[in-house]
Amino acid sequence: MSAIRDTQTKDGWRLRAADSNDIDGLHALAASPLVYRYLFDGAPPDKEYITRRVAQSVANAGETGLGMWFLEDVSTRYAGCVELRPYPSSRSAELTYLLDPCNWGQGLALRMAWTAITHTFLSSQIDSVIAGTDLANAASLAVMRRLGMRFHKDVQYPLGAGVEYVMHRDDVGLLPKPVLISLG
Repeated sequence: MSAIRDTQTKDGWRLRAADSNDIDGLHALAASPLVYRYLFDGAPPDKEYITRRVAQSVANAGETGLGMWFLEDVSTRYAGCVELRPYPSSRSAELTYLLDPCNWGQGLALRMAWTAITHTFLSSQIDSVIAGTDLANAASLAVMRRLGMRFHKDVQYPLGAGVEYVMHRDDVGLLPKPVLISLG
């Protein structure tokens, strides 16, 4: 049970847990060139890949409390997506997020990520959250820094050089804290 549950935030946004009916919605969101530019190795993901990611997320949610959530309001069902899934290091989760370009510049990626991280740290199974980005993805790098994440390591992605940032359970994180988006 999440302490973040509510019906919706005052601005109308909420994060809804993914289920098997979300494959087409996530596939459509991820197929936008501005969205997949730095994700999915720079190409639109195929539907089979999306199907596997959603299925893995639904399974993880039942086992670990990690999962995938969709940002929505009364008029938009797939405004964005945030996911926490197991990371290769013990007791760690990988954070990924994507947002429909029409919602960029509103702080929603930051709020989605912060809500998911806060939710995950309510569980005793995860002690750190790791996020990565290509160096050219200045917006995602800014989100990680604004979250209060710290540099973890340099990495090499299919599109080139990248970095990973990390936040541990006992880190202070972002100050002031962003408004959480209710999880439902």
